[in-house]
Amino acid sequence: MACLSWLEKLKESFASTGLDYEDLYEIIEASITRKRTNFPAFINEASKGVGFSVGEGHFYSLDQDWDDPEEFNEVSFFLGEVETSSIPLLDYVFLMKIAADVYSDFFPEERDSVLSSARKLEERYSKRFPV
Repeated sequence: MACLSWLEKLKESFASTGLDYEDLYEIIEASITRKRTNFPAFINEASKGVGFSVGEGHFYSLDQDWDDPEEFNEVSFFLGEVETSSIPLLDYVFLMKIAADVYSDFFPEERDSVLSSARKLEERYSKRFPV
C-alpha cells in the first residue's frame, strides 16, 4: 500500500508546483504499477542521462538517448511515435528532486541512495545549464 500512497502524494506534490508535470508523473506511475522498474532504479538511470521506456512507444528521453547528446535541451515524452509534450530540463530536475524527497519520506531505508541519485541528476544538468 505504501507504493500507491507515495504515488498519490507525489501527484499532489507535483500539482502544487504549477509546472507541467503530467507526462512525467504518468511515466513514473506506469513504470512502477506495471512493475517495469522501481523508483530508485528509475532515478539512478536518470542520473546517468538515460530516460525510461514503460513499453513500446511509451517513454521519455534524456541526453544519452539522443543521437547527438549535445543537442539535448529539454525532456521529451512520447506515446506511440508522437511526442506528447516536452518540459524544460531544469523543471524536470526540480520535479525529480521532489519525487526523490517524497519517495524518501515513504521509504526511509532507501533515502540515501535515492537522494544521492537526485544530487547526481542535478549535478549532471546544472553543469550543462547553469542557473
